[in-house]
This record gives sequence, structure tokens and C-alpha cells, in this order.
Amino acid sequence: MRTYSAIALRVSVAMIGIGGLSACSRPEPVSPPSVVEYQVRNVPGVVEYTWEEPMVDMVEVPPGLDPEGVYYRPAHSEVVEIRQGRWQYYRKPSR
Repeated sequence: MRTYSAIALRVSVAMIGIGGLSACSRPEPVSPPSVVEYQVRNVPGVVEYTWEEPMVDMVEVPPGLDPEGVYYRPAHSEVVEIRQGRWQYYRKPSR
């Protein structure tokens, strides 16, 4: 029993020492963010679309009762979709 606890103690001390040494290493140099430039090509005959998010609302639903008067669902909030999301033609802003 004593040898097992002594080995476990030595292993744990070694792991803590290795962890401490790795935490003291120098930080990696960070490169500045790079800027990516690209050209927008307007190909004739291609229509660009944008996604319009759906319109939703949160509704409080009361607890529901079955015909015998026992609750079968607790009161909860529910998300109701008022209007579906859709794709719209992209209208370029006039300058």
C-alpha cells in the first residue's frame, strides 16, 4: 500500500511540475490581421438575391386540459411564425 501511494505522489508531483513548466513558456507572436480585397463582378443575366428573415412572435400558451380535467401540458412559451422567410431581389442602393 505504501509503495502505491508513494508512486502516486511522485507521479502527481511530476505532472504538476511539467504543467507548471509548460505554462511558463513564451507566448506565440500574433500576426496583424490581414485585409482581403476582392472585386465584385456583375455578370449580365445573373440576378442577386438576399434572404429576408422570417417574422416570428413569442406566445404564452396556457396549460391544457384533457376531457377528464387532468393537466397534460404545462404552461409554456411558443414561437409562432407570422411570415415565412423568403428570398428577395437585391436592390442596389442608389448613390
